[in-house]
Amino acid sequence: MSRRNLRNIACVLMTLLLLTGCWDQRLLKDLKLVFTVAFDAGEGDEIISHVAIRETEKLSVGGKPGQATVAVVEGKGITLRDTRLSLNKRTPGEFSPSKMRVYLMGEELAQEDIYSILDILYRDPKAPLGAKLAIVEGKAEDIIHMKTIKETLLTEAISDLLITAEDNTIIVNETVQTVCPIMFDPSADFSLPVIKEVETHDIEVIGMGLISDRTYTGVTLDTEHSTNLLLLANKKEKIAQVNMMVHPEEENPQNRYMTLSISKAKSKIKTTVNSPTDIQVTIEMKVKGAIAEYPKNHLVDKSKVKELEEKAAQYLTSQSEEVIKIIQDANSDVLRIGQQIKVHHNTTWKDIKWREVYPTIEIVPNVTVEITGTGIIN
Repeated sequence: MSRRNLRNIACVLMTLLLLTGCWDQRLLKDLKLVFTVAFDAGEGDEIISHVAIRETEKLSVGGKPGQATVAVVEGKGITLRDTRLSLNKRTPGEFSPSKMRVYLMGEELAQEDIYSILDILYRDPKAPLGAKLAIVEGKAEDIIHMKTIKETLLTEAISDLLITAEDNTIIVNETVQTVCPIMFDPSADFSLPVIKEVETHDIEVIGMGLISDRTYTGVTLDTEHSTNLLLLANKKEKIAQVNMMVHPEEENPQNRYMTLSISKAKSKIKTTVNSPTDIQVTIEMKVKGAIAEYPKNHLVDKSKVKELEEKAAQYLTSQSEEVIKIIQDANSDVLRIGQQIKVHHNTTWKDIKWREVYPTIEIVPNVTVEITGTGIIN
């Protein structure tokens, strides 16, 4: 063997000595992947966790793969870490939250400090921060025990349901990561989707739950008010439709209504601060959209379209006033007006106790509507 070949072999052997092995490998076959977890208040200060674990597909007769199954495991403790330890004792395999997609909170537990509940998720490097958050009307464990929803596995069904509601401007996408900075901001609040069981193996999104100072207020905006709030907050998604009564005098119930498909909604919040106790807020919102449904006629008259624009503006303004009253009564600054005061009137902000002042300030909405299309027949 030549000296050159010996030198090459020596270099390779020395390089191998510098290579490291995988000291922290976690084999998939040893893990129990958890995709959905439900948190509920137990007796006293106890927290109850229910996790939906995706089991490995079982082999059916003939060696063909069978259907995937979902197993539900329960753990109890004073904190979520405590419930995790309890779950580890009951889970055949290593508990792994790395693929978590949805966290559900029962409404009773959500009315406590939400951050103290989620604290473990921010400390565990394996917990995905992109997992969605939602509140369940009643107990979250009831949803977990469904296992499947309309023959669709639980996690996929809930996740798809929330995404559909987001696309239709009914709820806003909130994850473990997005809510964290807001929970530590005294000038802003957020909302979480609220779902409930409507019948056997079926659930629906009923609106947005208002959060105030890191706790669920117990107040849920219905889907119509939720859409209106998101439009005021400049959070319109792919689809936003509003069904409104424009002809209450009509005998035929169908002819009383018009559905407006909103293509664009732009709102601007203006704050006027004269003193810590004298604050006025105006919200100017401009809406553009097409008529998606109007059974009364075909709308060939421009003056009729103008009339409908005015009626739609009156309706949306009235709805906005209702929404603002609800969020102020709940002391939930989901429009984040406090942030604007903090930024533009910082000297006054330092003298304000925002939680006491916010419900009393005057917030005036003004909506204008432009109908850009009347349907396929013009």
